[in-house]
Amino acid sequence: MKTFADKAYALLRQVPPGRVTTYKEIAHTLGTRAYQSVGQAMKNNPYAPEVP
Repeated sequence: MKTFADKAYALLRQVPPGRVTTYKEIAHTLGTRAYQSVGQAMKNNPYAPEVP
């Protein structure tokens, strides 16, 4: 089972280069209002810089 962070990373992989997104947009796509959780996942991103 994928964790919340894994789902967020998977969404970020789909963002084309040069496109800007927000934690809110990612959370909304995941069906939650946990914007800060998305931010924490990105803070601890083990896939950077491949996944921004």
